[in-house]
Amino acid sequence: MKKIRVIQVGAGGFGKSWIEVLLNYEHIELVAVVDVMKENLAGVKKITGLPDEALFINPSEAFQKIKADLALIVTPPPTHKELSMEAVTGGLHVMMEKPLTHTYDEAIELLKFTRNHDKQVMISQNYRWNKPIQTVKRLLEDNIIGNVEYMNYSFRRATNFGGWRDEYENILLEDMSIHHFDIMRYLLTKNPVEVYAKSYRPSWSWFKGNPNAHVSITFEDDVFASYNGSWVTKGRETPWNGEFRLVGEKGAIELVNDEVTVYDAYNQERKIPLQELPYDDRTLSLDHFVQSIINDKQPVTSIEDNFKSFELTCAAIQSAVSNSIVTVPLTPVKNVKTFS
Repeated sequence: MKKIRVIQVGAGGFGKSWIEVLLNYEHIELVAVVDVMKENLAGVKKITGLPDEALFINPSEAFQKIKADLALIVTPPPTHKELSMEAVTGGLHVMMEKPLTHTYDEAIELLKFTRNHDKQVMISQNYRWNKPIQTVKRLLEDNIIGNVEYMNYSFRRATNFGGWRDEYENILLEDMSIHHFDIMRYLLTKNPVEVYAKSYRPSWSWFKGNPNAHVSITFEDDVFASYNGSWVTKGRETPWNGEFRLVGEKGAIELVNDEVTVYDAYNQERKIPLQELPYDDRTLSLDHFVQSIINDKQPVTSIEDNFKSFELTCAAIQSAVSNSIVTVPLTPVKNVKTFS
């Protein structure tokens, strides 16, 4: 199979880990890396052995000079829209880290732009691709518990990152919850229609903004979900997937501590072995995109799909800020700050 040639934009802390993913995936050739900091590029050269002419400070120069198929964007959200548009205009497919863009209006603009071009744009929602979530998805596809009618979701961690996250107004909703909201949409195969959220800051929090939130979501067909999350929790923490219960007419599925349990109609429980997968979650996401490019098919986390997860996130933030119920789809509002 022909290797897909990749230009990676962004080689900071998380960008470096993406470079390791690319180097260890057999169907990719890393042909160039872009970063605004020369010290990051020096580190890339040591890891990859790329020549100086494949290392760039300016992404425009890389897109023009290097023959490639795909741009992998691992940069701060405010840069996503412009970088994606420039890469697509230059004839490249685009895969980027979440969130889709910095604001809701930017997301709409990018979505409309991509509809007028033949290149794929995908967001790496890697949580979809890990073993526990794939195991739950298979059980739902097998109709183990029948039609799901409601979902309870919890996420609890005490994570002191430092840096820019400390300044966000609604850091949990803005930076983390999109993973869990995307998992909800993926497992339920439904989109939200109404959201009500409350966010708050416990007295001991090291974040300036609100690291805790409670969110009530009504999905299509009157399927209900409750979500509560904290990044300054006390007591037992959850894994990054969080923990949840899906309840249907024939039983329930629980994910607790990344272990999957099924309860039948008589409340008898059965532990489910996790599904074996060929790669880790990020590599699976990348592999899916590569196969989509080769076979000219839309990836499952394409911009068209991911826009709906992003929109749910924006709706939750709007609700928390306005203390009101927000309906989805949203109405774009210029000059209203969705994210910090």
